[in-house]
Parts: sequence; structure tokens; C-alpha cells
Amino acid sequence: MASASLKLVSTSTLQQLREAIAADRIHVPLDRGALVAHGIRHQVDAISGSLAGHRSAACLAILDVALAEREDRRQPPDLVWSGPDGASGSARDTSIVLRELFEGARENVILAGYSFEGGSSILEPLHRRMASERLDVRFFIDVEQLGSGAHWERHLLGAWNNFLTKAWCFGPPYPEVYYDVRAAIPGRNVRESTQDDPGFVSLHAKCVVVDGRLSLVSSANFTKRAHERNIECGALIDDPHFSRQLASQWLSLIEGGFVKKIDPRALTAVAEADDE
Repeated sequence: MASASLKLVSTSTLQQLREAIAADRIHVPLDRGALVAHGIRHQVDAISGSLAGHRSAACLAILDVALAEREDRRQPPDLVWSGPDGASGSARDTSIVLRELFEGARENVILAGYSFEGGSSILEPLHRRMASERLDVRFFIDVEQLGSGAHWERHLLGAWNNFLTKAWCFGPPYPEVYYDVRAAIPGRNVRESTQDDPGFVSLHAKCVVVDGRLSLVSSANFTKRAHERNIECGALIDDPHFSRQLASQWLSLIEGGFVKKIDPRALTAVAEADDE
């Protein structure tokens, strides 16, 4: 069996490494310097820990097993669809897929970019799971960019109250909710920019990641219109590597300070102080 540490390495990197060893473009025994020199800079410790000290034939055998295991586990994406469906259609319904994802969550959920209008019926299974399990749930929502002369804390508090009204009317437990910090920069709210005005920004990507294993990338917002009247398309991807990569991309925004968590109590205190 291939070393468990190779599970951290992307399939494309493993394929690249195998080709390089087979063509004698990278010399063995492998070390960090040889990997970096060949352009492999990510997961170097995982690779060298699994292959260091082995001759070429052994490295190729280990890589072949790792790649074969991945091929056996790989599932093709499922087409997810909202709207009219012809007789030959075989797509899965968006609402049903979301319900299954939320009901099956065991550890963590990331939900990003969707608009909410009557979205509570879609999110109710997730709230039930949070009430019965210790789930790490993080939402990344699009907060409308601040208008010129507007008060930011009031604006953000309004966005939070709107989220509670249209999406999370259940009460606690609540997900952690993050917004793009650029929304606090007054903009023209137009899709144009100049050197002096950055223009309109939007957190527009739409996806759900569950337990670092399943990902739904879909155009359908959490609205009745999107789930009952619009034609919307998406893909359900059962791929741990892709899902971890997608989750990491969002979490890196937190680490880099590009998004910030909404603190409703702090916002309320600021608004009340302004009223005095």
C-alpha cells in the first residue's frame, strides 16, 4: 500500500513526479533540494517522507500504487439541476442534493456566495444537524458594498439582520458568517473601476463543501425562484483532494485577513452608542 502521507499530494503532482523519475529527469534517492529544483514546492515533506532512500524502481512502484488507488476511488461528478427536465434528463435535483449534503454532514460545512430569499427551508436540515452534532459551519456571504456617506457598522448590522430574516430564522446555534472586507470601502456600486475608484466588488463564487470530501458548485442561489422556477446548473463532486483544496482556498481568506467574521454583539453596541 502506498504511504498514507502521499494522500496529501495532488494527483497532478504525483503524475509529474512519476514521469520525471521514469525519464531520469530527477535523480534518486530523492531529497527536498531535488524536488524543489524540479519545480515541486508543495507537499515536499510528504513526498520525501514516502520516497526518500528508495531507488528509482521502488519510487515508481510506490507512485503507481498511489495513483491506482486514486483512480479506483475517483467518482465522476454528478450533474445537479433546477428547472424543467426533459424525458431523457438524468440530473439530480438541487434541493434534494443540498438536503442530503446537510443531513450527512459529520464534521464541517463551508457554504459560500449564495443569495438568500426564503432560504430557511433549504438550510433547515443543516440547522438540525448543528443542533445535534458539533459541526464547524462557516458561511461566506456577499455583503453589498458600502455606499458613499453610509455608516459601516449600521450597514453590516443590517446585512446580518437580513441574513437572520431570510436565511437563518431558527435561532442558535449559528454558523460563523464572514464577509469580504472590501465591502467596507465606499464604492460606486457599478461594475467599472478607475485608477482612483476601485468600483464594485462582489463575493460571487457559489459552492458548498462538506467534511472535506463532497463539493457542490452550483449557480442556484438559496431562493425559491432559483430552486423552483429558474434553470440552474451545478456539479456534485465526490473527490477529497478537490474538496480539501476548495475548503482551504476559503479558509486561506480568513488567515490572510481578506474576509472578517461578523460579530453581531459588537455591531449592536456600536449602533447603540451612536444613538446616544
